Amino acid sequence: MPADLRELVLRDEPWRVRSGRWSTAALAVAYVFVAAALLITRFAEIGHSLWHDELATVRDYIDYGPRYILTGAGISHELFALLASASRPLLGESEIAYRLWSAVPFVLGVVLVTIWVHTRVRPLAGLLFLYLATVSPLLLDITRQARGYGLAFLAMAVLVVAALEALRGGRTWAVVAFCVAGILGTWDLPQVAIAFLTTAAVLLFDRRLRKRILLGLGPLLLASSLWWVPHLDEVRAVSLIEDGVQIHAPWVVTAPLDQTVIPALIWIDGIVLVAGVLWLPLVLLACVLMGSSPLARDRRHLLVLVAGVVSTIVVLWLGGAYVVPRYLSFLLVPLFVLLATGMADVLGRPRQRPAVLRTIATVVLLGALAVRFVVLAPEIVRFPREAWRDAANAIEAKAPPHALVLAYLHNPDDLAFYLRRPIHALGPGNVARRVCGAHVPVAYVYQPFGIRPVNVPCLARPGVIRYRFRQYARGDEMNVWIVPPVGRSS
Repeated sequence: MPADLRELVLRDEPWRVRSGRWSTAALAVAYVFVAAALLITRFAEIGHSLWHDELATVRDYIDYGPRYILTGAGISHELFALLASASRPLLGESEIAYRLWSAVPFVLGVVLVTIWVHTRVRPLAGLLFLYLATVSPLLLDITRQARGYGLAFLAMAVLVVAALEALRGGRTWAVVAFCVAGILGTWDLPQVAIAFLTTAAVLLFDRRLRKRILLGLGPLLLASSLWWVPHLDEVRAVSLIEDGVQIHAPWVVTAPLDQTVIPALIWIDGIVLVAGVLWLPLVLLACVLMGSSPLARDRRHLLVLVAGVVSTIVVLWLGGAYVVPRYLSFLLVPLFVLLATGMADVLGRPRQRPAVLRTIATVVLLGALAVRFVVLAPEIVRFPREAWRDAANAIEAKAPPHALVLAYLHNPDDLAFYLRRPIHALGPGNVARRVCGAHVPVAYVYQPFGIRPVNVPCLARPGVIRYRFRQYARGDEMNVWIVPPVGRSS
């Protein structure tokens, strides 16, 4: 093992802050500032209306209870749904109660890895990991949602830290934590199993760990198999839903980065990155910065951090699965560890050995992420992803009980979750006729997402009341018009 890696990773004493680079006070202030941004953006205003994916999880799984979640048809973040359902008597059924099962585990995972990187590598690296996890647009979006992405992130955080600690000291607690984290992550998202088993295979090469890893894997794999046996067909079917893109050769080589880190640093979920030459500069930049990490200089530590990522991509490629970045967001844990420690190494080099181009690239990247975060975070905190509850409240408040509710929407059932009235779904060919020709008041709901725009001339009729609710995604707005009947205006 290289001497510098032993100093950075295997020391019993934590790294001291280097004088002349980062003072203890400056580092503490930076930590407080970034940590505050993390907590505010994960917990402020998390009571917004649920959006389509969250509604599907609540409506189709959580509402049916633990038994259905474990044995019924379909799958959707099994561990998350089970915990949310079981906690209903204590936490209730609010949007906040559901979302806490994602936001809290995510923050715990970030804190765990930040502490490990801070103490085992260097303080600046810990700060940069915290920064990346905080400002990533993808993580900012999905870890506030009532879905299992926060649980999967926590499981992967424990898995990675425990694996690295097992290599460091061979302690039994680290092996136990590794196995438990892997199985819990698998119970939440089945694709976590690929990274878990691959990382376990890496640890098996260490003779100190081999027996304990094998002893732990047996019963845990049995438990995981029993958990997923009722859902094997659904697992395969979900992977083939045409949501996202399939990985094709030769881009499988770049997919470990252009389907994970690159989209996670560019935009919120919903943007699928199609691999190509356009993204090669970013992939190469990420490779250079990660390659600067002291953890990349030791084969065993590097394998722990990248083997699960590569194997997951390869299995999805061979299986013809459709990939969306949020499905692989748990892989950001090891990749952000490499990226943060690499950037810290670049920024912390002695002045006599400056890496000018890498330093400039690192500063520009960190600055660009800060600007992106400042632009996106207020929108995501202030507005819902989809304003179903706001639309329903407007209808209940302003439309008389006998009003006809007409919905030109991609998912009209989502409105029905919040609105306890009959809803009539419209198609593009009958919107104007149904809305403008009604002889009773009409509440017309329209969201410009996934449907063809149509002209509805009577919306300019005197007496029509319009409500426009802002969203930060899915068409950016939800519209409700209260339309008086034909021949009547106010």
